[in-house]
Amino acid sequence: MSTGAGPPVHPYLEYGGLTSIPGPFRCSDAKVVVMPLKADPTALDHLCTAVLGAPAGGPTYARVGTFVLLTFGTMTVRSDSDRTSPLFATRYADMGSSPESHVAIWVPVVARGSADASASAVPDDRYLVFVPVMWVDNPVSLVGGREIYGIAKQWGGIDISPDRRRCKLQVYGGGFGATSRSTLHPLLDITPGTGVHPLQMADLAAEQARQLARDGLAKLVAGEMDLPDGALFHSMVSALVGHQLSQVAVRQFRIPDRDGADGSAPELVGLTSRFTSLDPEFLGHGFHVSVAQLASHPLRTMFGIQTQTAPFGIEVSPDFTLSAH
Repeated sequence: MSTGAGPPVHPYLEYGGLTSIPGPFRCSDAKVVVMPLKADPTALDHLCTAVLGAPAGGPTYARVGTFVLLTFGTMTVRSDSDRTSPLFATRYADMGSSPESHVAIWVPVVARGSADASASAVPDDRYLVFVPVMWVDNPVSLVGGREIYGIAKQWGGIDISPDRRRCKLQVYGGGFGATSRSTLHPLLDITPGTGVHPLQMADLAAEQARQLARDGLAKLVAGEMDLPDGALFHSMVSALVGHQLSQVAVRQFRIPDRDGADGSAPELVGLTSRFTSLDPEFLGHGFHVSVAQLASHPLRTMFGIQTQTAPFGIEVSPDFTLSAH
């Protein structure tokens, strides 16, 4: 994981097109819909091995389950950095906020083992999420997320309905071929499913279950409950109770040698989202997710995701701060 000793640090040269905003980033007024999608475990295994391959002595990463999470939503983002921009002579934290919409695919993973005992190492059997692709409509977010943290962001045309029950995603690309030309193409069309989800008919039972879950999870974290295989489960529960989510990203850039055919050494970056609020709400229906097959965006090959109906959705209204470990 990054955050330990590394190459010499130099002041960032802010000018023209290289102007960007450092973090940590405070995200507020968020409204995000989350749903599980069936994926192909073989494709997820290949993704984890190829992208999250660990250096000698580092942790290894493996998928958790046979699903991914699809999210879409909106939020307002601002920098919490107390540093001053040399170009604008203004504190980054005083530059104001910026709204953004996003669509993302999240892969739950577990980090197993590490020979590195430094503070930046990932403890044994730690639960994290990996975001192999995120589309945003905010150029500042795109540049900062990719350059600083290695979050795999790209631009997308995102249309979310006011009630956040429908979302359309257009991407830039298309088919491949000597005469092909890139343009905008629909990739995802998310619409509410029909019928009423059983959770909607059990408000009282759901609230009682949430109360029991809160009490039980708190006892588990405090060590008052003993469950088999505690390491991974304890880590997952701690993340929920502690309002904290760990993420792993891969930071790499193409290099000038061979005109970008090769890249810099991949750098695993640890990120943490610390929530001041979450406010989850189960929705009374699932979602139909229509997935277009584009050569430029091979969701079927990368994840095994095809058109399907997600059995349920959850809407969260989180306020959180994103920063490197």
